[in-house]
Amino acid sequence: LMGTLPEPELVRHMQTADALVVMKTGRNLPRVRRALVAAGRLDDAWLVERGTMPGQRVVRLADAEATDCPYFAIVLVHGQGRRPLAGGLE
Repeated sequence: LMGTLPEPELVRHMQTADALVVMKTGRNLPRVRRALVAAGRLDDAWLVERGTMPGQRVVRLADAEATDCPYFAIVLVHGQGRRPLAGGLE
């Protein structure tokens, strides 16, 4: 998902998906965090800053400061190994 999506759309995707990767987090972190809270997924979310670069940091998103997000950051939300139903059909 792109962190630039409107918040209601982020919430909808976060409620229906299993595992998630949210890119373009940077200045959109407060919106992404609110969407994860609304979707009940904040406890499963991790913030990865500068991944594979010097200064890499991985922290639970719930423990990260709301404005503490560099440009090179993504949010990972682990899933439960389930596959959502396509169009609500099995």
